[in-house]
Amino acid sequence: MQGNITTALLGSLFLIMALGVPVWARANSDETQLETIKQEIDHGTSSTASSDKVKSLSSQFNVDPSVVEGLRAQKQGWGETTIELAMAQRLTQTDAKTYPTMTDALNKIESLRSQKMGWGKIANSLGFKLGPVVSAASHSRNELKKESRAEKSPGSLKSEKSEKAVSSPKADKIGGPDIDGRPERAARPERVERAH
Repeated sequence: MQGNITTALLGSLFLIMALGVPVWARANSDETQLETIKQEIDHGTSSTASSDKVKSLSSQFNVDPSVVEGLRAQKQGWGETTIELAMAQRLTQTDAKTYPTMTDALNKIESLRSQKMGWGKIANSLGFKLGPVVSAASHSRNELKKESRAEKSPGSLKSEKSEKAVSSPKADKIGGPDIDGRPERAARPERVERAH
C-alpha cells in the first residue's frame, strides 16, 4: 500500500513537471523573441528619422507623440520604447478597470521595470501572456523597417520618374508615360486569318 502511494505521488510530480516545462519554455521563447525584436528595431531602423519613428509608434499605439518622446527621454532605445508601449497596450486591454489609460499602464510597467523585472515576469505579475506583446512589437518593427526601406530605396526616384512622365511631351503626344527614356515600341501588326 505504501509503495502505491509513493508511486502515485512521484507519477503526479513527474506529470506536473512535464506539463510545466512547455509553459516555461514558451514564456522564455517569447522573452527571447522580444529581445530579438528590440535589437532589430534598434539596429535595423537606424536610418529612419527620429520624428518618423515617433509618428509611427504614436499612431500604432494610439498615444500622443509626447508620450513616445517622454519614453525616449528616459534614455530608452527604440526597441525598449516599442516593447513598453506594447506591454502597456496589452495591460489596458486585459485590465481596463485598473489601467484605463495608456499613461496608467505605462506608469505601472515603468515601476516594475525599475525593480529590474524582465518582460516575462512583468506580464506574469500583471496577468497576461507575452504572445500578443510579441505580435504588437513585431508589427511595429515591420512598420519601422518599411519606413526605413522607403527612405533608403529609390522610392523618391520613382516619384521623380512619375513626375517626369506626367510632364513629358511624349506622354502628351502618345497618351502614355515615357518609361526610362526608351522609345515607344511600334504597334504589333494585326494577325491575318489564313483561309484553308
